[in-house]
Amino acid sequence: MKKLKRLLLTPLIWLAASVFLLEEFIWDSTARLMARLGALRYIQALEKRIAALPPRWAVLAFLLPSSILIPAKLIGLHAMANGHWLLGSTTFVLAKIAGMALFSRIFNLTRAALLQVHWFARLYQWVMFYRNRIHAYLDQWPAYQRVKRHLARLVFMLKGRRRMLRFLRRVRRLSRSRSTQQ
Repeated sequence: MKKLKRLLLTPLIWLAASVFLLEEFIWDSTARLMARLGALRYIQALEKRIAALPPRWAVLAFLLPSSILIPAKLIGLHAMANGHWLLGSTTFVLAKIAGMALFSRIFNLTRAALLQVHWFARLYQWVMFYRNRIHAYLDQWPAYQRVKRHLARLVFMLKGRRRMLRFLRRVRRLSRSRSTQQ
C-alpha cells in the first residue's frame, strides 16, 4: 500500500515542485524587471501614488490587474480549445507573466496597506504558512534539490552569457567609433 501511495504521489510532487520553481522564477524575474521600469519618471510618479493609497484602495489596486488579465487568459484558453495552440498558449503565458509582474510590483508597493485589511492579513498568513510547509516538504527531496541546483546553474550561465554579449557589443561600438574618428 505504501509503495502504491508513493508511486501515485511522486508525479504530483514533481508537478508541485515544477510549479513552485516556475512561479518563484517568474515572480523574482518580473519583480526585478518592474523595479527597473520603476526608475522611469512617469512610472515613479504613478508608483508613489499607488504606495500612498489607503488600505481599501490598495486592495482594489492589487486586484485590478487580475480583473484585466483574466479575460486575456480565457481568450488564450478559448483559442487553444479551438485548435490554435500556439496563439492560445502564447496569449495565456504572456497574460500570466504580465499578471505576476503587476501583482509582484503592486504588492511590494502596497504591502503595508494591504496587511492592515484584516481579511487580507489572515489570507496572507494562511498562504505563507502553507507555502512554507510545501517548501519544507519539497526541500527534503533530493530530486527537488537537484533541480533547484541545475536551474540556479542555468540562470547563472545565462546571466554570464548576457554580460559577455554586452561587453562584446561595447567593444565593437568602441572600435567602430575609433575607426570613424581616424
